[in-house]
Amino acid sequence: MRFLEILRQRRRRIRRHLEAVRLKRIRRHTQPGYTHCMNCGTPLKGMYCHRCGQYALDIYQPMWKYIRQYFENMYQFDGKIWLTLRLLFTRPGYLTNEFNEGKINSYVHPFRLYMCISVVFFTLFFMGAERETSRALLVLAGEQIPDSIVDTLKQADPATLPDTTVYAYNTQTLRNTLLARGVEQTDSLLHLRYGEQGNELNEVTLPTVLFRACMTRTALHQDDEQTVASLRRLDKNGYLDDDELLYLSLPTDTTTGRITANVYDWMTRIDQAATLHHQATASFVLGQLSKWTPFYLMFLLPLHALIFKLFYHRRRYMEHFAHATHLGSFLLILIAIPAGLLLKYLAQGGGMDILIPSFAASLFWICPLLILLYQLVSMHTVYRQGWGKTLVKWLLSTALFSLISLGIAVGLLLQLVYSALGKW
Repeated sequence: MRFLEILRQRRRRIRRHLEAVRLKRIRRHTQPGYTHCMNCGTPLKGMYCHRCGQYALDIYQPMWKYIRQYFENMYQFDGKIWLTLRLLFTRPGYLTNEFNEGKINSYVHPFRLYMCISVVFFTLFFMGAERETSRALLVLAGEQIPDSIVDTLKQADPATLPDTTVYAYNTQTLRNTLLARGVEQTDSLLHLRYGEQGNELNEVTLPTVLFRACMTRTALHQDDEQTVASLRRLDKNGYLDDDELLYLSLPTDTTTGRITANVYDWMTRIDQAATLHHQATASFVLGQLSKWTPFYLMFLLPLHALIFKLFYHRRRYMEHFAHATHLGSFLLILIAIPAGLLLKYLAQGGGMDILIPSFAASLFWICPLLILLYQLVSMHTVYRQGWGKTLVKWLLSTALFSLISLGIAVGLLLQLVYSALGKW
Protein backbone atom coordinates (compact mmCIF):
# COMPACT_ATOMS: atom_id res chain seq x y z
CA MET A 1 0.00 0.00 0.00
CA ARG A 2 2.86 2.34 0.77
CA PHE A 3 4.26 1.74 -2.73
CA LEU A 4 0.90 2.52 -4.37
CA GLU A 5 0.63 5.74 -2.39
CA ILE A 6 4.09 6.78 -3.56
CA LEU A 7 3.04 6.14 -7.17
CA ARG A 8 -0.12 8.24 -6.71
CA GLN A 9 1.84 11.12 -5.23
CA ARG A 10 4.37 10.95 -8.04
CA ARG A 11 1.55 10.97 -10.60
CA ARG A 12 0.02 14.06 -8.97
CA ARG A 13 3.40 15.84 -8.97
CA ILE A 14 3.88 15.06 -12.67
CA ARG A 15 0.41 16.31 -13.55
CA ARG A 16 0.94 19.53 -11.57
CA HIS A 17 4.28 20.07 -13.28
CA LEU A 18 2.78 19.55 -16.73
CA GLU A 19 -0.06 21.92 -15.90
CA ALA A 20 2.42 24.56 -14.74
CA VAL A 21 4.42 24.22 -17.99
CA ARG A 22 1.23 24.52 -20.01
CA LEU A 23 0.05 27.65 -18.18
CA LYS A 24 3.51 29.22 -18.41
CA ARG A 25 3.53 28.74 -22.14
CA ILE A 26 0.02 30.20 -22.51
CA ARG A 27 0.94 33.30 -20.47
CA ARG A 28 4.09 33.81 -22.54
CA HIS A 29 1.96 34.10 -25.70
CA THR A 30 -0.80 36.35 -24.25
CA GLN A 31 1.16 39.61 -23.88
CA PRO A 32 0.60 41.81 -26.97
CA GLY A 33 3.21 44.38 -28.02
CA TYR A 34 0.65 47.22 -28.22
CA THR A 35 -2.63 48.14 -26.53
CA HIS A 36 -5.06 48.54 -29.43
CA CYS A 37 -5.79 46.38 -32.48
CA MET A 38 -3.98 47.65 -35.56
CA ASN A 39 -6.92 46.67 -37.75
CA CYS A 40 -10.02 48.05 -35.97
CA GLY A 41 -8.62 49.99 -33.00
CA THR A 42 -10.35 47.89 -30.33
CA PRO A 43 -8.50 47.70 -26.97
CA LEU A 44 -6.68 44.37 -26.73
CA LYS A 45 -7.20 41.94 -23.89
CA GLY A 46 -4.95 39.24 -25.29
CA MET A 47 -3.02 38.27 -28.40
CA TYR A 48 -6.20 38.25 -30.54
CA CYS A 49 -8.72 41.03 -31.05
CA HIS A 50 -12.14 39.95 -29.75
CA ARG A 51 -13.92 42.03 -32.43
CA CYS A 52 -12.12 41.30 -35.73
CA GLY A 53 -9.94 38.33 -34.67
CA GLN A 54 -6.62 39.80 -35.89
CA TYR A 55 -3.46 38.50 -34.22
CA ALA A 56 -1.40 41.11 -32.34
CA LEU A 57 1.66 40.80 -34.56
CA ASP A 58 4.71 42.95 -33.95
CA ILE A 59 5.17 44.62 -37.35
CA TYR A 60 8.66 45.88 -36.47
CA GLN A 61 10.16 42.48 -35.74
CA PRO A 62 13.02 41.02 -37.88
CA MET A 63 12.42 38.81 -40.89
CA TRP A 64 13.39 35.56 -39.19
CA LYS A 65 10.59 36.02 -36.67
CA TYR A 66 8.04 36.36 -39.50
CA ILE A 67 9.28 33.05 -40.92
CA ARG A 68 9.15 31.40 -37.50
CA GLN A 69 5.60 32.65 -36.88
CA TYR A 70 4.53 31.32 -40.27
CA PHE A 71 5.61 27.81 -39.31
CA GLU A 72 4.14 28.23 -35.84
CA ASN A 73 0.75 29.32 -37.19
CA MET A 74 0.60 26.87 -40.08
CA TYR A 75 2.28 23.78 -38.65
CA GLN A 76 2.65 24.64 -34.94
CA PHE A 77 6.40 24.06 -35.07
CA ASP A 78 6.99 25.80 -31.78
CA GLY A 79 7.27 24.69 -28.19
CA LYS A 80 3.78 23.21 -28.54
CA ILE A 81 4.82 20.47 -30.94
CA TRP A 82 7.92 19.53 -28.96
CA LEU A 83 5.88 19.30 -25.78
CA THR A 84 3.28 17.24 -27.64
CA LEU A 85 5.86 14.81 -29.01
CA ARG A 86 7.52 14.44 -25.63
CA LEU A 87 4.22 13.62 -23.92
CA LEU A 88 3.25 11.33 -26.79
CA PHE A 89 6.25 9.12 -26.06
CA THR A 90 6.58 9.44 -22.30
CA ARG A 91 2.92 9.33 -21.20
CA PRO A 92 0.72 7.04 -23.35
CA GLY A 93 -2.89 8.20 -23.38
CA TYR A 94 -2.22 11.49 -21.58
CA LEU A 95 -2.68 13.66 -24.68
CA THR A 96 -5.96 11.92 -25.48
CA ASN A 97 -7.29 12.64 -22.00
CA GLU A 98 -6.22 16.27 -22.28
CA PHE A 99 -7.99 16.59 -25.63
CA ASN A 100 -11.14 14.90 -24.35
CA GLU A 101 -11.17 17.28 -21.36
CA GLY A 102 -11.21 20.27 -23.71
CA LYS A 103 -7.55 21.35 -23.41
CA ILE A 104 -7.18 21.68 -27.16
CA ASN A 105 -5.02 24.79 -27.54
CA SER A 106 -2.25 23.63 -25.20
CA TYR A 107 -1.06 20.90 -27.56
CA VAL A 108 -1.01 20.18 -31.26
CA HIS A 109 -4.42 19.00 -32.48
CA PRO A 110 -4.34 15.18 -32.85
CA PHE A 111 -5.20 15.12 -36.55
CA ARG A 112 -2.82 17.97 -37.40
CA LEU A 113 -0.07 16.13 -35.53
CA TYR A 114 -0.78 12.98 -37.52
CA MET A 115 -0.83 14.82 -40.84
CA CYS A 116 2.47 16.57 -40.10
CA ILE A 117 4.21 13.31 -39.14
CA SER A 118 2.64 11.49 -42.08
CA VAL A 119 3.87 14.04 -44.64
CA VAL A 120 7.43 13.97 -43.30
CA PHE A 121 7.55 10.17 -42.97
CA PHE A 122 6.17 9.27 -46.40
CA THR A 123 8.14 11.98 -48.20
CA LEU A 124 11.46 10.78 -46.80
CA PHE A 125 10.60 7.09 -47.08
CA PHE A 126 9.49 7.11 -50.71
CA MET A 127 12.40 9.34 -51.69
CA GLY A 128 14.74 6.71 -50.26
CA ALA A 129 12.70 3.89 -51.77
CA GLU A 130 12.85 5.48 -55.23
CA ARG A 131 16.61 5.89 -54.96
CA GLU A 132 17.14 2.27 -53.88
CA THR A 133 14.77 0.98 -56.58
CA SER A 134 16.77 2.83 -59.24
CA ARG A 135 19.92 1.33 -57.81
CA ALA A 136 18.42 -2.18 -57.87
CA LEU A 137 17.46 -1.74 -61.53
CA LEU A 138 21.01 -0.67 -62.32
CA VAL A 139 22.33 -3.78 -60.59
CA LEU A 140 19.88 -5.89 -62.60
CA ALA A 141 21.01 -4.27 -65.84
CA GLY A 142 24.66 -4.68 -64.86
CA GLU A 143 24.45 -8.43 -64.32
CA GLN A 144 25.76 -8.82 -67.88
CA ILE A 145 29.17 -7.63 -66.63
CA PRO A 146 30.98 -10.75 -65.35
CA ASP A 147 31.84 -10.88 -61.67
CA SER A 148 35.49 -11.46 -62.53
CA ILE A 149 35.59 -8.14 -64.40
CA VAL A 150 33.95 -6.35 -61.46
CA ASP A 151 36.48 -7.87 -59.03
CA THR A 152 39.32 -6.78 -61.32
CA LEU A 153 38.01 -3.22 -61.44
CA LYS A 154 37.66 -3.10 -57.66
CA GLN A 155 41.31 -4.07 -57.16
CA ALA A 156 42.79 -2.20 -60.14
CA ASP A 157 44.98 0.89 -60.06
CA PRO A 158 42.78 3.64 -61.55
CA ALA A 159 45.84 5.63 -62.61
CA THR A 160 47.01 3.04 -65.17
CA LEU A 161 44.00 0.89 -66.04
CA PRO A 162 41.97 3.22 -68.35
CA ASP A 163 43.78 2.72 -71.67
CA THR A 164 41.10 2.57 -74.39
CA THR A 165 39.37 5.62 -75.83
CA VAL A 166 36.16 5.21 -77.87
CA TYR A 167 32.98 7.03 -78.78
CA ALA A 168 30.05 5.50 -76.88
CA TYR A 169 26.49 5.97 -75.71
CA ASN A 170 25.05 5.45 -72.19
CA THR A 171 28.43 5.84 -70.50
CA GLN A 172 26.95 7.71 -67.53
CA THR A 173 24.56 4.80 -66.90
CA LEU A 174 27.50 2.40 -67.15
CA ARG A 175 29.32 4.41 -64.52
CA ASN A 176 26.29 4.36 -62.20
CA THR A 177 25.87 0.62 -62.76
CA LEU A 178 29.47 -0.10 -61.78
CA LEU A 179 29.02 2.07 -58.70
CA ALA A 180 25.88 0.12 -57.78
CA ARG A 181 27.84 -3.13 -58.07
CA GLY A 182 30.43 -1.91 -55.60
CA VAL A 183 33.11 -0.36 -57.83
CA GLU A 184 33.79 2.83 -55.86
CA GLN A 185 36.46 4.32 -58.18
CA THR A 186 34.23 4.64 -61.25
CA ASP A 187 35.10 8.32 -61.80
CA SER A 188 38.76 7.32 -62.20
CA LEU A 189 38.08 4.23 -64.30
CA LEU A 190 35.74 5.93 -66.79
CA HIS A 191 36.89 9.34 -68.04
CA LEU A 192 34.10 11.19 -69.85
CA ARG A 193 35.62 13.95 -71.92
CA TYR A 194 32.36 15.87 -72.12
CA GLY A 195 30.76 15.55 -68.70
CA GLU A 196 27.61 17.44 -69.65
CA GLN A 197 26.73 14.92 -72.35
CA GLY A 198 25.47 12.31 -69.89
CA ASN A 199 24.15 9.29 -71.77
CA GLU A 200 24.43 10.99 -75.16
CA LEU A 201 27.32 10.36 -77.50
CA ASN A 202 30.55 10.91 -75.59
CA GLU A 203 34.25 10.29 -75.84
CA VAL A 204 35.16 7.92 -73.01
CA THR A 205 38.42 6.36 -71.84
CA LEU A 206 37.94 3.05 -70.03
CA PRO A 207 39.83 -0.17 -69.22
CA THR A 208 40.26 -2.62 -72.07
CA VAL A 209 38.85 -5.49 -69.97
CA LEU A 210 35.63 -3.54 -69.47
CA PHE A 211 35.47 -2.55 -73.14
CA ARG A 212 35.76 -6.17 -74.28
CA ALA A 213 33.27 -7.39 -71.68
CA CYS A 214 30.31 -5.13 -72.30
CA MET A 215 30.82 -2.78 -75.26
CA THR A 216 29.18 -3.57 -78.58
CA ARG A 217 29.56 -1.65 -81.80
CA THR A 218 26.44 0.20 -82.89
CA ALA A 219 25.36 2.69 -85.52
CA LEU A 220 25.52 6.42 -85.02
CA HIS A 221 22.07 7.72 -84.12
CA GLN A 222 20.24 9.43 -86.93
CA ASP A 223 19.74 12.65 -84.99
CA ASP A 224 23.49 12.79 -84.31
CA GLU A 225 24.20 12.42 -88.03
CA GLN A 226 21.86 15.32 -88.73
CA THR A 227 23.58 17.39 -86.03
CA VAL A 228 27.01 16.80 -87.59
CA ALA A 229 25.70 17.74 -91.04
CA SER A 230 24.10 20.96 -89.79
CA LEU A 231 27.20 22.00 -87.84
CA ARG A 232 29.38 21.61 -90.92
CA ARG A 233 27.13 23.95 -92.86
CA LEU A 234 27.39 26.70 -90.25
CA ASP A 235 30.12 29.29 -89.88
CA LYS A 236 32.44 28.24 -87.00
CA ASN A 237 34.12 31.54 -86.28
CA GLY A 238 32.44 31.89 -82.87
CA TYR A 239 32.63 29.89 -79.67
CA LEU A 240 31.39 26.32 -79.76
CA ASP A 241 29.62 24.28 -77.11
CA ASP A 242 31.08 21.01 -75.84
CA ASP A 243 28.58 18.96 -77.79
CA GLU A 244 29.49 20.80 -80.99
CA LEU A 245 33.19 20.16 -80.37
CA LEU A 246 32.46 16.48 -79.92
CA TYR A 247 30.50 16.15 -83.15
CA LEU A 248 33.09 18.06 -85.18
CA SER A 249 35.89 15.87 -83.79
CA LEU A 250 34.35 12.68 -85.21
CA PRO A 251 36.60 11.15 -87.92
CA THR A 252 35.10 11.48 -91.40
CA ASP A 253 35.96 10.41 -94.92
CA THR A 254 37.40 13.42 -96.73
CA THR A 255 36.05 12.21 -100.06
CA THR A 256 32.48 11.21 -99.24
CA GLY A 257 32.05 13.22 -96.02
CA ARG A 258 30.66 10.18 -94.21
CA ILE A 259 31.52 9.61 -90.56
CA THR A 260 33.98 6.76 -90.20
CA ALA A 261 34.23 6.69 -86.39
CA ASN A 262 33.31 3.47 -84.60
CA VAL A 263 30.54 4.06 -82.06
CA TYR A 264 29.74 1.70 -79.18
CA ASP A 265 26.95 1.12 -76.68
CA TRP A 266 27.07 -1.20 -73.68
CA MET A 267 23.27 -1.35 -73.45
CA THR A 268 22.95 -3.21 -76.74
CA ARG A 269 24.02 -6.48 -75.11
CA ILE A 270 20.95 -6.58 -72.91
CA ASP A 271 17.29 -6.52 -73.73
CA GLN A 272 16.55 -2.81 -73.71
CA ALA A 273 12.81 -3.44 -74.03
CA ALA A 274 12.89 -5.58 -70.88
CA THR A 275 14.88 -2.89 -69.06
CA LEU A 276 12.35 -0.23 -70.02
CA HIS A 277 9.53 -2.50 -68.86
CA HIS A 278 11.27 -3.00 -65.51
CA GLN A 279 11.75 0.73 -65.07
CA ALA A 280 8.15 1.51 -66.06
CA THR A 281 6.78 -1.17 -63.74
CA ALA A 282 8.92 -0.02 -60.82
CA SER A 283 7.87 3.60 -61.35
CA PHE A 284 4.22 2.55 -61.55
CA VAL A 285 4.40 0.49 -58.35
CA LEU A 286 6.20 3.22 -56.41
CA GLY A 287 3.76 5.81 -57.69
CA GLN A 288 0.76 3.75 -56.62
CA LEU A 289 2.25 2.98 -53.22
CA SER A 290 3.17 6.61 -52.54
CA LYS A 291 -0.35 7.67 -53.53
CA TRP A 292 -2.45 5.07 -51.75
CA THR A 293 -0.43 4.14 -48.64
CA PRO A 294 -1.08 7.47 -46.85
CA PHE A 295 -4.79 7.22 -47.69
CA TYR A 296 -4.86 3.62 -46.48
CA LEU A 297 -3.32 4.50 -43.12
CA MET A 298 -5.59 7.52 -42.82
CA PHE A 299 -8.61 5.28 -43.47
CA LEU A 300 -7.46 3.03 -40.61
CA LEU A 301 -7.89 5.87 -38.11
CA PRO A 302 -11.74 6.00 -38.19
CA LEU A 303 -11.77 2.20 -38.46
CA HIS A 304 -9.66 1.89 -35.32
CA ALA A 305 -11.90 4.42 -33.57
CA LEU A 306 -14.97 2.41 -34.58
CA ILE A 307 -13.48 -0.74 -33.06
CA PHE A 308 -12.79 1.16 -29.83
CA LYS A 309 -16.43 2.29 -29.93
CA LEU A 310 -17.57 -1.36 -30.01
CA PHE A 311 -15.71 -2.12 -26.79
CA TYR A 312 -16.30 1.23 -25.06
CA HIS A 313 -19.72 2.18 -26.38
CA ARG A 314 -20.44 4.75 -23.63
CA ARG A 315 -17.71 7.05 -24.88
CA ARG A 316 -18.25 9.52 -27.70
CA TYR A 317 -16.84 8.53 -31.07
CA MET A 318 -14.67 11.66 -31.25
CA GLU A 319 -12.88 10.57 -28.09
CA HIS A 320 -12.02 7.25 -29.74
CA PHE A 321 -10.92 9.05 -32.90
CA ALA A 322 -8.53 11.27 -30.94
CA HIS A 323 -7.15 8.16 -29.26
CA ALA A 324 -6.71 6.34 -32.57
CA THR A 325 -5.01 9.39 -34.09
CA HIS A 326 -2.47 9.61 -31.27
CA LEU A 327 -1.77 5.89 -31.65
CA GLY A 328 -1.30 6.37 -35.40
CA SER A 329 1.17 9.22 -34.82
CA PHE A 330 3.19 7.09 -32.45
CA LEU A 331 3.10 4.24 -34.98
CA LEU A 332 4.48 6.38 -37.82
CA ILE A 333 7.34 7.72 -35.71
CA LEU A 334 8.32 4.31 -34.36
CA ILE A 335 8.18 2.40 -37.66
CA ALA A 336 10.61 4.94 -39.10
CA ILE A 337 13.36 2.92 -37.36
CA PRO A 338 12.78 -0.42 -39.15
CA ALA A 339 11.92 1.45 -42.37
CA GLY A 340 15.28 3.23 -42.26
CA LEU A 341 17.08 -0.03 -41.52
CA LEU A 342 15.30 -1.66 -44.45
CA LEU A 343 16.45 1.05 -46.85
CA LYS A 344 20.01 0.78 -45.50
CA TYR A 345 19.81 -2.99 -45.95
CA LEU A 346 18.82 -2.52 -49.59
CA ALA A 347 21.50 0.13 -50.09
CA GLN A 348 24.16 -2.38 -49.05
CA GLY A 349 22.90 -5.02 -51.42
CA GLY A 350 21.38 -7.21 -48.75
CA GLY A 351 24.17 -6.90 -46.21
CA MET A 352 24.18 -5.04 -42.91
CA ASP A 353 27.86 -5.12 -42.16
CA ILE A 354 27.93 -1.80 -40.39
CA LEU A 355 25.34 -2.99 -37.85
CA ILE A 356 25.43 -5.82 -35.37
CA PRO A 357 23.24 -8.39 -37.18
CA SER A 358 21.44 -9.60 -34.06
CA PHE A 359 20.72 -6.03 -32.91
CA ALA A 360 19.49 -4.94 -36.36
CA ALA A 361 17.24 -7.98 -36.69
CA SER A 362 15.86 -7.56 -33.19
CA LEU A 363 14.65 -4.03 -34.00
CA PHE A 364 12.20 -5.48 -36.53
CA TRP A 365 10.58 -7.37 -33.63
CA ILE A 366 11.04 -4.87 -30.84
CA CYS A 367 9.25 -2.02 -32.63
CA PRO A 368 5.95 -3.91 -33.19
CA LEU A 369 6.05 -5.16 -29.59
CA LEU A 370 6.58 -1.61 -28.33
CA ILE A 371 3.62 -0.44 -30.41
CA LEU A 372 1.37 -3.12 -28.92
CA LEU A 373 2.58 -2.41 -25.38
CA TYR A 374 2.09 1.31 -25.92
CA GLN A 375 -1.51 0.72 -27.03
CA LEU A 376 -2.20 -1.41 -23.96
CA VAL A 377 -0.93 1.28 -21.57
CA SER A 378 -2.73 3.99 -23.53
CA MET A 379 -6.07 2.13 -23.37
CA HIS A 380 -5.67 1.69 -19.61
CA THR A 381 -4.96 5.43 -19.22
CA VAL A 382 -7.74 6.69 -21.50
CA TYR A 383 -10.60 4.38 -20.57
CA ARG A 384 -9.70 4.03 -16.86
CA GLN A 385 -10.60 0.39 -16.40
CA GLY A 386 -8.73 -2.31 -14.52
CA TRP A 387 -5.75 -4.05 -16.05
CA GLY A 388 -7.71 -7.29 -16.44
CA LYS A 389 -10.54 -5.79 -18.49
CA THR A 390 -8.11 -3.62 -20.40
CA LEU A 391 -5.96 -6.62 -21.30
CA VAL A 392 -8.93 -8.61 -22.61
CA LYS A 393 -10.31 -5.71 -24.64
CA TRP A 394 -6.81 -4.92 -25.91
CA LEU A 395 -6.38 -8.47 -27.19
CA LEU A 396 -9.80 -8.57 -28.84
CA SER A 397 -9.66 -5.09 -30.35
CA THR A 398 -6.11 -5.60 -31.62
CA ALA A 399 -6.98 -8.95 -33.19
CA LEU A 400 -10.10 -7.53 -34.87
CA PHE A 401 -8.31 -4.42 -36.11
CA SER A 402 -5.34 -6.45 -37.40
CA LEU A 403 -7.63 -8.88 -39.22
CA ILE A 404 -9.63 -6.15 -40.96
CA SER A 405 -6.65 -3.95 -41.83
CA LEU A 406 -4.66 -6.94 -43.09
CA GLY A 407 -7.55 -8.04 -45.28
CA ILE A 408 -7.85 -4.57 -46.79
CA ALA A 409 -4.08 -4.42 -47.34
CA VAL A 410 -4.05 -7.80 -49.08
CA GLY A 411 -6.88 -6.72 -51.35
CA LEU A 412 -5.11 -3.50 -52.27
CA LEU A 413 -1.84 -5.34 -52.92
CA LEU A 414 -3.57 -7.87 -55.14
CA GLN A 415 -5.13 -5.01 -57.10
CA LEU A 416 -1.70 -3.39 -57.37
CA VAL A 417 -0.11 -6.63 -58.57
CA TYR A 418 -2.85 -7.09 -61.14
CA SER A 419 -2.35 -3.55 -62.40
CA ALA A 420 1.43 -3.98 -62.47
CA LEU A 421 1.13 -7.18 -64.47
CA GLY A 422 -1.02 -5.30 -66.92
CA LYS A 423 1.78 -2.72 -67.23
CA TRP A 424 4.32 -5.53 -67.61
